[in-house]
Amino acid sequence: MIIMDVKLNHVYGFDDFHINFSYPRKLVASLLGNESLEGRERFRFKKAVILMGTNATGKTSFGRALLKIFKAVKEANEAILRELNEGDAASEFSVDFVNQGYTLHRLTGVVEKENVSFRYYTASIDEMDSYEMAAEKLEDHTSEVGEDFKLLKKSVGELEYRFAYPEIEAAIELNDVKRPALLKTLRAVIGTLDPTLTDVSIAKELKDSFIIRRRGQEIIIQEGKVLNRELLSSGTAEGIDVAVFLASMLSEKNCFYYCDEHFSYIQSDIEKRIFGLMVEKLGRNEQLIFTTHNTDMLNLNLPKHAFAFMKKEIYDDKYITSVTFASDLLKRNTDSVKCAMENDVFGSIPDDSLLDELEELVDGE
Repeated sequence: MIIMDVKLNHVYGFDDFHINFSYPRKLVASLLGNESLEGRERFRFKKAVILMGTNATGKTSFGRALLKIFKAVKEANEAILRELNEGDAASEFSVDFVNQGYTLHRLTGVVEKENVSFRYYTASIDEMDSYEMAAEKLEDHTSEVGEDFKLLKKSVGELEYRFAYPEIEAAIELNDVKRPALLKTLRAVIGTLDPTLTDVSIAKELKDSFIIRRRGQEIIIQEGKVLNRELLSSGTAEGIDVAVFLASMLSEKNCFYYCDEHFSYIQSDIEKRIFGLMVEKLGRNEQLIFTTHNTDMLNLNLPKHAFAFMKKEIYDDKYITSVTFASDLLKRNTDSVKCAMENDVFGSIPDDSLLDELEELVDGE
């Protein structure tokens, strides 16, 4: 599944928010490989996006909104969409995406406390079409699905996605992960983070369980839950989530991935290496959004459209979140994304002026 365009209004703090994942011209060479829909070379999309921004700019909320929308369609349950509405004003969303075959889908919705309404559009993606050309051909097919989410699900097809959200999900989803692949990634990732934890095996007597052994200790992962997480360091505990996420990328299901700040306690070089593995495992019609605060990630040799920066500014007494891709402002191959960020070209550096008051307090006793 590939996301091409998202609009959110009055959703989780987003007002008039818009982000687009197409890009205008083919690259001569890219470490991301061919960033176009297979069989449709002009239908280009940003395959892997590193999303940065200060705290409270909306990186996690953006992923949460996408998760609710996709989950409502996948489970044919409109009640999930009601969670997008958190105030008196109606919440609005629009998502353009490609799922199976050569069809561009657009789902728009208006969510109120007691009511959910949506419209559904489709367009065929012809051989010479770009995203913009296909979007111009979108036709309203709402009448064919009515207000029935089961019919909507049938029209869209089975959605494949994985969101890494330890603070949202009570357990790690293991249903779509191949056990041999998970065992291998657990050994590699956890063993790298803590060399004393190299003995990882599938539990024979417990359902859907893995056992990590260290001397006389056993750390058990059962049905996606780490039963004795207190035995692990913060970085190693995060490593388990990362290993599951990485293992799921080996399933080759034309999946959409959203990895939200899973490396807070993990060394920068390890984060870059694992991100590189994630990119390497991405299928042709798959997409990854990777949020982080690690500015060392900006040194990766990726297209400039792979780096996005969220910022929140106040306009007319309202906080508005926007996103800028490095390619919007940096046009030369020699331009450094990290240098531009450090000089606040993207307006993404936090305002720390309030901390000046502390310095004055200290100086003045």
